[in-house]
Amino acid sequence: MNIHYMILSFRIIGLLMIILLISLPVLSQRRIDLVNADEFEGGRRDGKRYNKFIGNVHFIQGSTEIWCDSAFLYKRENSLEAFGHVRIFDTIDSVNITSERLEYDGDSRVANLRKNVVYKEDSVILTTDFLDYNIHDRSAYFFNQGTINDGENILTSDRGYYNSTGKTMAFKTDVVLVNPENNLKTDSLFYNMATKIATTIGPTDILSSDGSTVHTEEGGIFNMRVNQTVISSGEIETESYILRGDELFYDPGTGSNSARGNVYMFSKDDNIVITGDAADNFEDVGITRVFGNALMKKVFELDTLYLTADTLVSVDDSLDANKRLLAFRHVQFFREDLQGKSDSLAYFLADSILHLYNDPVIWSEGNQIEADSINIVFENDQISTLNLIENSFMIMLDTADNFNQLKGKLMTGYFENNDIDRLVVTGNSESLFYALDEEDNSLIGINKTLCSNMIIRFKENRASNISFYVDVESTFIPPHELEEPDTRLKGFNWRGKEKPVLSEMLNPPEAPPSLPVENDPLQVPLGSQLE
Repeated sequence: MNIHYMILSFRIIGLLMIILLISLPVLSQRRIDLVNADEFEGGRRDGKRYNKFIGNVHFIQGSTEIWCDSAFLYKRENSLEAFGHVRIFDTIDSVNITSERLEYDGDSRVANLRKNVVYKEDSVILTTDFLDYNIHDRSAYFFNQGTINDGENILTSDRGYYNSTGKTMAFKTDVVLVNPENNLKTDSLFYNMATKIATTIGPTDILSSDGSTVHTEEGGIFNMRVNQTVISSGEIETESYILRGDELFYDPGTGSNSARGNVYMFSKDDNIVITGDAADNFEDVGITRVFGNALMKKVFELDTLYLTADTLVSVDDSLDANKRLLAFRHVQFFREDLQGKSDSLAYFLADSILHLYNDPVIWSEGNQIEADSINIVFENDQISTLNLIENSFMIMLDTADNFNQLKGKLMTGYFENNDIDRLVVTGNSESLFYALDEEDNSLIGINKTLCSNMIIRFKENRASNISFYVDVESTFIPPHELEEPDTRLKGFNWRGKEKPVLSEMLNPPEAPPSLPVENDPLQVPLGSQLE
């Protein structure tokens, strides 16, 4: 034999032995080996040779051990079928699975477990009748219903996937998640056990332990660790209110909720609807703030009050006397019988009193009323009393559209059936009335009067007679002697163009959402959406 050929042959044999030695551990990892069995028999089924083992059967493959009452081992296919008290245990990740039956492929390392399947890993327990477990990537898939319990949450669904390595879960169809704080129902859910954050897709409902509910058609994000929720296009309902928006943040633990985009809020107790671009609700302190095109609608039995402002704040309280609605910046309100505007407003629900501050002005029929501050008292949904405090000024259109005028320190108007009946002016009273011919409505002259107090009585919202009291000084000016200053009392300012129009209030021009007023004492930080 050629010496060079022999040397080459020895090198090839040596290389093959090295490859074989290297492959032996790998082969032993792949091969399913029998550790114990009480009985053994061989046979052939469906063209496959098998070894049947009965009694205290125990197999091992790498770090995976399998126990059962009986089994068919197909050596050539490296697979087995196991029956009765099946148990799989993996020493690497401490996964322990029991079932009644098992089909196991040693090459793919996929175990198909059936009937009374219980999967355990640390605090996680999964129960089902149908589980496919991949030992290689440590993932489990169940179908035809299953339940997972991690010690804090119990989750059931028709189908589910669990990855032990990433501590992630995915569930589909009739998903129900239950914990001490909430019951969640949805169609698709993804859950991260490490972060305790659940994400849903599609219609989702949550019932909290306090009785409040959350609903969304598009799904959301739920932090089970801190009991916080962020949802898209949804609704929150509590015992006292309903809150909707394009995006909702719900934190029952701190009593704070917020909504952004197309906000709708309904107060059940007070029959009030508030809409806007954004809203924050702090339930623990009873404060709700709506801003950006904020609109309130209060339904009365005979009429509806509409109110708009940059910011609306609702203050709730266990005492009815403390319940109120506050409005800030560019305030306007509208009722069929009454319209007004001011910089700020407060409405007390218990006694139905509307307070206007900072440049208030109101209109009723053909009358315009101004003062430093104004309050309106409602009784049985109708105006009862109108109080004008400091620098009061009233302008009344007569039948010829002339401006009759009253001014004084204080004015109190009394109404009957929503029509003004009489007006009492107190302190530094002044009046200017146009005298008209009863036949042709032509101007006869102007009566101007100064006195301490006066009472004006009305008929069909127009002044019918007037009484003057204490230090009365009257002047009559005929038409030929009238000059422009004679037609106006000091402080006259007709503001008819500013009168609120309902269609404009309901459809404001497009504008970016305004933010809460700086240094607003009612501001409360919302914190991050999900910690």
